[in-house]
Amino acid sequence: MSFGARFLRHPERFPEAPRGEPWGGRELTLHLPGGPYRLSGLSPAQEEALRATFPGSLRPAGAPAAAFGTGPLPTPILLLRCAAAEFLAVDTRGWDYALDFDWAPAAVRLAGLGLAGRIDWRPDLGGALWTHEDGGERFPGIFENFLRVLVAYRLLDLGGAVLHSAGVVRDGAAYLFLGRSGAGKTTVARLSQEQGAEVLSDDLNALCAGAAGAGCSVLKLPFTGDLGERRALRPAAPLGALLRLAQDTVDALAPLSHAETLACMLACAPFVNVDPHRRERLEEVLLGLAAAAAPRAFTLRFSLQGGFWSILNKK
Repeated sequence: MSFGARFLRHPERFPEAPRGEPWGGRELTLHLPGGPYRLSGLSPAQEEALRATFPGSLRPAGAPAAAFGTGPLPTPILLLRCAAAEFLAVDTRGWDYALDFDWAPAAVRLAGLGLAGRIDWRPDLGGALWTHEDGGERFPGIFENFLRVLVAYRLLDLGGAVLHSAGVVRDGAAYLFLGRSGAGKTTVARLSQEQGAEVLSDDLNALCAGAAGAGCSVLKLPFTGDLGERRALRPAAPLGALLRLAQDTVDALAPLSHAETLACMLACAPFVNVDPHRRERLEEVLLGLAAAAAPRAFTLRFSLQGGFWSILNKK
């Protein structure tokens, strides 16, 4: 099936550049890992919806800069109008939703429910989102689906990675439990929460190299998950351990080799790990992160009793 055919009535008319009619003149700045991200072309209703959805990402006075990443310049995101008739009606019952992608050396096109978007690298990284939703209940979800992809690419440019993982903080250190859907991320996050750990997310977290080669840091992302307070603001936390999940009847820990760590992160880096034009950059970044995490990378075999923390506390 050709790109966009599942969602767009006329995929052949997909815009070749980030242009069109803005929804309005409102602007908003989101301070997320890799940001800030400068949104323009918003309508009043869209601005209101995003302020309600991402209040923790609007920097309050006196907030620590470490909570927001270190992007030198704002990454622009332009909101543009698209008629509802341009999108196909999709029966989503029993359907595992995934975006459509089209990768090129200088741009990525994506399409989804009520969403057509571009990420361009020239002259600098930026995004454009076309939608027919002017605020309302559906708009935040549409925007977040686009934003997840843009943040993943932005962090990659800066030497970091968005990873499918459960992230928890215990005694000031962050633990990343990596695995694809069904690996047990939500389960280990819930077991950790029951033992007093703070859950960042049981879905997506960001991993970045520390300054001057000082290990890795874990950054919270304000995206959906079953656990964790997405709206809470928090600084980065040093990596306590990177753990590849394996469900078992007993709790055990075994070191991960450098190659195993790299393969695990590559499998868990959504969006960018299927982009053939960014594969070399992704491998370069993950090699650096794997080397920085190497002393703290393990396979965790865990049971439903939650006894794995007694093992981790000894490391």
